[in-house]
Amino acid sequence: MFSFDHQTRIISGVGAIDEVAEQAKGLGSKVAMLVCTPFFNESETVDKIITKLKDNQIDVIQFSKVQPNPRDYDCEEGAKLAIDNQVDLIIGLGGGSALDEAKAIAALITNGGKCSDWDARDLEQPMLANICIPTTAGTGAEVTFCAVIDDTKRHFKMAMFDPINLIPTVAILDPNLTVTLPKSTTAGPGMDVLTHAIEAYTVKSHNPISDTLALEAIRLVKANLPVAFNDPENIQARENMLNASAMAGMAFINANVGAVHALSETLGAKYDLPHGLTNALLLEPIVEYSMDADWQRYANVGEAMGVNADGKSVDEVAREGVIALHEFIEQFAFPDLASFEKFDASDFADIATTAMQNDLTADNAKPLTEDAYVQILKKAFNL
Repeated sequence: MFSFDHQTRIISGVGAIDEVAEQAKGLGSKVAMLVCTPFFNESETVDKIITKLKDNQIDVIQFSKVQPNPRDYDCEEGAKLAIDNQVDLIIGLGGGSALDEAKAIAALITNGGKCSDWDARDLEQPMLANICIPTTAGTGAEVTFCAVIDDTKRHFKMAMFDPINLIPTVAILDPNLTVTLPKSTTAGPGMDVLTHAIEAYTVKSHNPISDTLALEAIRLVKANLPVAFNDPENIQARENMLNASAMAGMAFINANVGAVHALSETLGAKYDLPHGLTNALLLEPIVEYSMDADWQRYANVGEAMGVNADGKSVDEVAREGVIALHEFIEQFAFPDLASFEKFDASDFADIATTAMQNDLTADNAKPLTEDAYVQILKKAFNL
């Protein structure tokens, strides 16, 4: 038995941003809050959104206190501002941080309290109507029912999570918003999409619907991320990556992710490393470690990555899939993890211990041990 939750309306394609006012109007909005990073202040995109909303008699309040890792106090300030101004719609614009903060604000408006009050706890009321507009193809936050927020008092990342009450109302995927992304912000988040998809397909809690979405997301990333990386204005590749991100998001939020994310989250917190980078450099060694737990499933991943399976055993296809994955990741020239100043191999045992305590570890296709994590880290750091 499994359940699959999805309530978000997805509008995808070139010019989809033009639908924002119509969607807001359809939701009965009179006062909207636009949550975005300071980068978008006075940008053409924000001006366009605000103009279209105002042309439809919808007042707009802009809230730009969004940091790379959204902070609890910013979410709480945004919620207070929204309540004080009788906001009836939250619009999130940006990468995963902006969208997570927008969802957290929308939840606090209707449920009250602080972010920490809702850590790992179902909401009591549906969050305020919410439109998410991603400007990167990465987290899938526009279709997921969670918001990861920095708890600045307890010093860890908390997760607001509710499959019924924390799901965006509308997701608008417009590739025009991604064509100016630098290569690093194309490759890193793109690898996050691939990691979401591969882990959603291979974790123990996968299901037939998440499987279908995950495999198609893998195929789309394989075919389109290199194109978007090398030809940033290729609008079809950008559109396909946004669709892949949403598919992978729907897949993993209804299945799970595994050891890559358990270790990536720990490394990111320890050394303040970008999530996409750590995923990219951990994915290959963890796939290689895990594949003998389910040769067929990892062979299917290999085929989605372009391996020709004709006349080959499933374990051969799975092994060739690891090679294909290595070659795919290499083309993006990610920096070596060991090159980062804070790196210290003596931390590996503690990092492994922390990763073992992460619930995601238990859902990995193959069980982990602390020693296994240490060996994976050595491979990822080329030691």
